[in-house]
Amino acid sequence: MDSTPIICKPTADPFVRFGIVLAAFFGFGLYFFYDGAIGYRKANEVLLSNRAFAALGKEINTLSEGEWNTRHSADKPLLATEQVDGERMGTQEGGEPLPLPADCAAATSTPPEALDYKSMLQSWNDCWVAYTKRMHYPVKPDEHGHDRGALREQWIAGGICMLISLLLAALMLRTKCRVLSLEGDTVTAAGRRFKVADIELLDLRQWGPGYKGVAYATVGGRKVRLDGMTYGGFSKEKGEPAEQWMKVLLLQYKGDILEYEAPESK
Repeated sequence: MDSTPIICKPTADPFVRFGIVLAAFFGFGLYFFYDGAIGYRKANEVLLSNRAFAALGKEINTLSEGEWNTRHSADKPLLATEQVDGERMGTQEGGEPLPLPADCAAATSTPPEALDYKSMLQSWNDCWVAYTKRMHYPVKPDEHGHDRGALREQWIAGGICMLISLLLAALMLRTKCRVLSLEGDTVTAAGRRFKVADIELLDLRQWGPGYKGVAYATVGGRKVRLDGMTYGGFSKEKGEPAEQWMKVLLLQYKGDILEYEAPESK
């Protein structure tokens, strides 16, 4: 009997699949972290600034240009803010404090677009559009603000995505470090080594390229996964490594086998 070791290494397919899922979770994690650290605060600034522009648009109808210039200037903040636990907070309708960026420009000055009396009198919304264009802000703000609880949720969601990414990376590393091999009468599969004679039952019902490419060997009362789709594969161009591995195993194995039996046609 040929005792040449047969070693089936991981195919590229599982790494492609794992890689796509890992990239998705990692990307979502970064997105959640960005919103928790920056995105939601910027969105709060845009929302409150839009409301401030709207309030100025109502106020300007009751003031002359001189009164307007006296009441509003560039060195006065567009947004009223307060410091809460070291954070700059804006206040939305109802008095709920909303976290703002540390460099929130609207908290220290009023933009020139909001100070232009004639333009604001004609259309405060046009002034808002001009302001958002200059600041690279979205014209339409979010429908509601994002409080500290919402920011915390983004950090939690990002952490969960990163944890899943880490688990997927560990699974990929484990897959890369494992093989499906047969060296003499010794089988290595799923991180375990055992003798062919130790196999109590060989379940081939899901084996083969038309199925899942997976078999199960019962050793010591426990099932060991023989994953031919992940290790070796069934590519005809490469000589169907997993199938060849199984054929050599079956030459040595003399125990019970469970095989898939198609129902008889009537």
